[in-house]
Amino acid sequence: MNSKTYLSLGSLITAALVTAVPALYAQTSKDDFKKEPDQSMAAAHEAFEKGDKDKATADLNEAARWVKKQAKKVGESSSAGIKTAGDELEKLGDGVKKGTVKSGDEMKKTFAKVDHEIASCWHKSAEGTKKAGKDSTADLKKAGQALESSSKWSGHQLSQGAKDSVKAVKKASKETGEGAKAAANDLDKWFKGIGDGIKELGKQL
Repeated sequence: MNSKTYLSLGSLITAALVTAVPALYAQTSKDDFKKEPDQSMAAAHEAFEKGDKDKATADLNEAARWVKKQAKKVGESSSAGIKTAGDELEKLGDGVKKGTVKSGDEMKKTFAKVDHEIASCWHKSAEGTKKAGKDSTADLKKAGQALESSSKWSGHQLSQGAKDSVKAVKKASKETGEGAKAAANDLDKWFKGIGDGIKELGKQL
């Protein structure tokens, strides 16, 4: 085997390894996220990478406060999960401050889990709203947004069904308003699509 063959094989192996590395290690900026708590989490990650631990900690605490406020907005059965997600961000902030958090990727991993928990809580809240005979579009939209953010942080792609449901519920909220009642069949489909997406992503985190 000549040197050119070795080089060719080396290039193929390198390409395969790069492809195998999850997008978790890709750059993620504040521009990738339009809403809280992800904007504060992205700001914390950016500050950490620049070596500004104080700002990173402050941003993480801001994100934690925002998350915990949602405990009063979700259904009663979901409030404990939301508080737990907020606690995880505070714990991460303490770790950054103490120097026990060693990499930005460690932060992203926590962010993915936090958003996944938020998605699960809003999905459960949507279920309660639905059983009460009320429109669950707004709750599903929030579940979908959190699921989408969790996917970005983790680098794991959502299934096409989950993507379609997230996109559809966003569109419905814009077109009909948060309080308008969407068609029952559509809601059932979105509920299942987002729920399946939460389960599938959860297995990868």
